[in-house]
Amino acid sequence: MQLAAAAIEALPQLDPLEVSAGMVFGPRRQPDPDVDRLWPIAGPRATLEEILLGALAKPPCVVAFSGGRDSSAILAEATRIARANGLEDPIPHTLRFGGAPRTDEVEWQEAVVGHLGLASWSRRDVGEELDSLGPLAQGVLLRHGVHWPPNVHTLQLMLEPAIGGSLVTGNGGDELFTPWVGHRMSLLRRGRARPRRYELRPLLRALLPRRLLAELWFRRDRYRLPWLVPDAARRIVRNVADELMGFDDSWPEALERYLGSRYLEVSQGLIAALGRDAGVEVVEPFFDPRYVRAVYSEAPAQGYASRSIVMERNFGDLLPEKVTRRSTKAVFTEVFTGPEVRRFAREWDGSGVDTSLIEPEKLRDMWLSPVPDLRSLVPLQAAWLASR
Repeated sequence: MQLAAAAIEALPQLDPLEVSAGMVFGPRRQPDPDVDRLWPIAGPRATLEEILLGALAKPPCVVAFSGGRDSSAILAEATRIARANGLEDPIPHTLRFGGAPRTDEVEWQEAVVGHLGLASWSRRDVGEELDSLGPLAQGVLLRHGVHWPPNVHTLQLMLEPAIGGSLVTGNGGDELFTPWVGHRMSLLRRGRARPRRYELRPLLRALLPRRLLAELWFRRDRYRLPWLVPDAARRIVRNVADELMGFDDSWPEALERYLGSRYLEVSQGLIAALGRDAGVEVVEPFFDPRYVRAVYSEAPAQGYASRSIVMERNFGDLLPEKVTRRSTKAVFTEVFTGPEVRRFAREWDGSGVDTSLIEPEKLRDMWLSPVPDLRSLVPLQAAWLASR
């Protein structure tokens, strides 16, 4: 237990509102000088090569491969770099969920692996292993305490074939490559563009005081979490307003704010810890400040107009066009609420959560709903851990 306590102490800890809402907001709470010193020495491709060479030099180099655009891009780039440098090919590792049709990406997976000509492909059929109170999740909770995101135990299944080596993921692609929505609003706010008719309402909303905007959203049930007491729900909606209305003047400025976010502070600290637990170096290039800065240094100030454009620019020579232009995306929400979650919810006595922030019966109703809100799984895990 002393080791577990030490590990918990070393990681960024969630405050009571973050635990109750299953959300994190705002900037980092502890400074990270490493983020400020990590700048690219070249463009995006050379920077990505530098990052991936380190992982490929620690075999087995496993790539978490779902078949989506981001993991496909990482797999393709890692394969190119390995072959150019006489290293072993990376090994794609894929989880398949036969009981969850919305997760099916077999067609896309086979298209990419076939295109790259990879001889080795690790695949694992998954049933109820990712239940948010199953053995994998319980192990993470007992070692590292209540954490965010609540589905991080998925990483355990990706780490297994990489023990003694490295695991590379495509996490962070959504955050990095999704078109920057603040560009047009930035121009309007500074009077550098004339608003179109359909932009008048969003512009007026953006000019409202944040607290007033949050109150309007709250009264209209926007961004409200139904298991929170009204005061806590209001605080969360205000945080959402601050996050969504925190306009930046350029895409690089928006990405720099993201690199210094609480979101990365909490999630990256935990993922690195899970890697150390397993004896695996976890490499996530799309979260790496060097690569993020390399991408925006060669992009228009307002960012790219679409995911397809940025994927084709950076990875179009490595992947089939239908992959870079793909618009669909798998959904994995249901795989995290299995029989252990339902059993605990039915037997729960309402203890282990902060009742000044949470209405226990409404929280239980959420856990027992057909597809619970993923955010409600953080207080679920907190309640389970307290019961231990």
